[in-house]
Amino acid sequence: MIELDVPRGTRLLLLANEIRPNPTARDELVWAVAVYPGVSGGMVLMHGHLCSAEGDCARGWCFEARVLVAAIRANLNGAR
Repeated sequence: MIELDVPRGTRLLLLANEIRPNPTARDELVWAVAVYPGVSGGMVLMHGHLCSAEGDCARGWCFEARVLVAAIRANLNGAR
């Protein structure tokens, strides 16, 4: 378990190699909905939105992937 406080709506710039699966193989700008505490291989499950901060897709989330913890921390620490 890991403690990451990622408030809903936090904007995260994620590089292509920090997202799995990443079928588009491109960097993504994601607005966080939920980051789950279970860590596997340095990654956590994340739900978010690619469409907008408000979730224009009218669903609970439109992004689901495992994301590197280091990438989330870099965003939260202002490195991105």
